[in-house]
Amino acid sequence: MINIEKFIKTRKHLKISQVTLCAGICTQATLSKFEKHQQIPSFEIMVALCERIGLTLNDVFPIAVSSHQTRNEKLLTQALRALFYQDVTQFKKNIEQVAKDKMLDKELSTYQIAKYFYMVILLQDDNQAKKLVSHIDIACFNQQYKLLFYAITSHYYYHCGQFTKAQQAFEDVWRHQKSNAVNDHTGCQEAIVYLLAEYQMLMKNYQLAMMLATYGIDLAHADDSTYFLENFFWQLVQASDMWHSQDFIVNEMIENARVIAKIHNNEDILKKLSQRKKGENKNDNTQG
Repeated sequence: MINIEKFIKTRKHLKISQVTLCAGICTQATLSKFEKHQQIPSFEIMVALCERIGLTLNDVFPIAVSSHQTRNEKLLTQALRALFYQDVTQFKKNIEQVAKDKMLDKELSTYQIAKYFYMVILLQDDNQAKKLVSHIDIACFNQQYKLLFYAITSHYYYHCGQFTKAQQAFEDVWRHQKSNAVNDHTGCQEAIVYLLAEYQMLMKNYQLAMMLATYGIDLAHADDSTYFLENFFWQLVQASDMWHSQDFIVNEMIENARVIAKIHNNEDILKKLSQRKKGENKNDNTQG
């Protein structure tokens, strides 16, 4: 039997509101439905909610839902979540604790895709990425990981100046992503769409980038997640500059990006927002 009462009692004892608890994890509606015994959130959401109030899944699910997870799997789940929030400090902390000599095949796939994303997208270290790719058996990846792998690879090819291959990778991933009806709560779908939109930003195809970013926001809302939301809003801000959108719309997207980036500890987006603000202030002073 699910011990929802213990969950509620702990939250109220800590004087944490539903709004505060679910911030950056899920919508308040998702948390409310859980506390009313109407719906159980995804595994990923439950882990994050419990961690925030100092509980484990074993505290809420006496049957020990998490008992089948190995230590590596738990660390990799946390690492992937941190990576998709672009919380680099937390990602490094989790990934460094993984016992690589004890990884199962499923765990190895998560480890490899996480490291590949980190090296190509966040570090842009294509030499290290090339070394990693030589050890990756893509055939062992599930469908989501395969699509994510090739979405990352489109950026890898772009960095290496192989633009024809980059475009082909983009087209292949987008074609499969559009027909992909997988119910995914890991953030992979949002990661894939973010990378596709970012690739179009690199190619200066701003209208397509805006379409993809909007699609990504819809995906996040459908999954009750906030994965890459600040990135999608930031992409819309950048693309909107090219279309001279009304200031109040752009300012709202900037504020959305700032709030979510703070929740996720996404230093990259916060830095870009700060640089934009400084640039605006400089222009105002020059005009004044």
